[in-house]
Amino acid sequence: MWIPAVLLLVGLSQAESPPDETLGRFLNETNQQLAVIYDQAVLAQLLNELRGPNDLVALLEIEVTDDKLIKYVRTLTTRRAKFKRLRLGDSRQRRLLDKIPQLGYEALSGRDLKLVYALASSMSDSYHNVKLCAYKQPGNCTLRLIPEVQSIVQGSRDLDEIEYYWFEWRSRAGLATRSQFVDFMDLYKKTAQLNGYPRAEDYWFRSLELKGQESMALLDRIMHGLRPLFLQFHAHVRGSLRKMHGELLVPRNRPYPQHLAEVFIGNAFRRVQAEWYVDLPSPEIGLANITQELHRRGLSTTQRVFWNVAEYFRALGFPQLENSLWTYAQKVSNADDDRCWHKAWRYYALPRTNFTYCPLNDEERFFNMFEAQSDLHYYRAASVQPTLLQEEPFPNFSDAIGKCFSMAASSPRFLRKLGMLRDKKWKELPARLNRLYIQGLRVVFLLPVFYVLDRYRVEVLAGHIKADDNEAYWRFTELYTGAAAPTKRTNEQFDVPAKLLMEVDDQYASNFLSIVLQFQLLKHFCAKTGQFEMGNPSKPLDLCDLSDQRGIGEGLKQAMSLGSSVHYREVLKVLLDEPEISIDGLLTYFQPLQDWLQHQNQENNLEVGWTFM
Repeated sequence: MWIPAVLLLVGLSQAESPPDETLGRFLNETNQQLAVIYDQAVLAQLLNELRGPNDLVALLEIEVTDDKLIKYVRTLTTRRAKFKRLRLGDSRQRRLLDKIPQLGYEALSGRDLKLVYALASSMSDSYHNVKLCAYKQPGNCTLRLIPEVQSIVQGSRDLDEIEYYWFEWRSRAGLATRSQFVDFMDLYKKTAQLNGYPRAEDYWFRSLELKGQESMALLDRIMHGLRPLFLQFHAHVRGSLRKMHGELLVPRNRPYPQHLAEVFIGNAFRRVQAEWYVDLPSPEIGLANITQELHRRGLSTTQRVFWNVAEYFRALGFPQLENSLWTYAQKVSNADDDRCWHKAWRYYALPRTNFTYCPLNDEERFFNMFEAQSDLHYYRAASVQPTLLQEEPFPNFSDAIGKCFSMAASSPRFLRKLGMLRDKKWKELPARLNRLYIQGLRVVFLLPVFYVLDRYRVEVLAGHIKADDNEAYWRFTELYTGAAAPTKRTNEQFDVPAKLLMEVDDQYASNFLSIVLQFQLLKHFCAKTGQFEMGNPSKPLDLCDLSDQRGIGEGLKQAMSLGSSVHYREVLKVLLDEPEISIDGLLTYFQPLQDWLQHQNQENNLEVGWTFM
């Protein structure tokens, strides 16, 4: 049969290209050299973790290894560009080529490079180290936001004091850095261009390997799915704030005051006391004291918790951890409640992993152990990949897996199996609603804030708004979070930098997606193992216990072993049998709470939604 030559050419062009020997040698050398440099960086960061954040030797080591990495990446840039232009190699080689680190800011000219680092450092310092003046004490300007002001505000009943600190923080950390933020965003656009991204918003989402428009469409879909639950919860919280502070401060059909809502919602991120919430679903039952139960059960040392959790993962089908891992585990120097965490450390050239642990033994550290050991198994599974492909598919992807298991471990059914929460009441709906209420405050209200912070900066990068358009920021904030400033904010002020919880160029999309993904993973694993059945009241998702479910381990190890060798959607196909992140798991998890909220709002004649000022 005769086949036109043009079709033969099309067929040849679509066939897999063969590996290229020259490119292969370049990639092998790159993997080896990067592994050595990365290991030096890991050791420097480990030293910093063990000695504390202000240790000069550790900080110097980090600076030296950062400089070494930058210099090496510079040597790769020209050859990388040449290989990409020639389109040599097979698909795996091209994937490796794509994963070679880019120059980033280092592509800027000398003057711009110094300026962008100076701006980033100055804004970071302003956020982390700025000192506020005490309420009614203008001569005492020594207070840090965390922990001093945060502690004052959370314990204060003086509304004028709470409002004062809200304005003081935004004046010091927001308006004071206005020109720096504008200059930084301009340099970020220039950085995107120099790294081969004509649209700066595409560069912003490069870690997702999606175009800016596609990334925002994904975030928008999730926000749309979250909206019904969020609106019901928002109405309930607004009603509670009105009950506490009166209708004059919290009027009907309006966004709630951000300074009051931040205290109310922020309390959920502390070790919660039931009496803090005037409308807790079942106040007579209260909240379980996991820390007390841990000590009663005998899990009173980090070593005992470590091996208990290790057995949990072994029973899922993961390898047994070796004794030497704990023998050589090291205690972190910082016993600060907000900074002391367990952590796994991955090496690239060295055939080992390290583990550091926090000596505190409480509820937070117990569940954190599940996350740290999940990371450990992730690092070991991904070590089959070359250095360039050992990273997770996008930042915080592995965190979603770890938090999926820490969430399953917080299930009253698992804790009862462990010898904790012996009273059957913790598995019944009233106690479950209390638990879901606190979890919901931590999750449901955080996602819209993350969305707004990315949405605002993406709109700036796309050229749709000016970098210091404070009124646009508040339009987004009111629309998506249902919160308003104590008094109307204009472009005379600038509040965006004061709300950024990370560095100025850190995108929140990966954190946002990681939170959603952990619930999606939980729903999938629980349905797969028969621990959850949609519509079955005896098998709700929030009571799912994944312990001893060996069927989970094999597929999970396979997905972990992919590292970043394929796009995250391909990893999701292995993990979930579906290619995209979905809000369905989160909505299913909180469905009992949403039902309760809707009933309460109707019963108490609480308005849902808000109109704009």
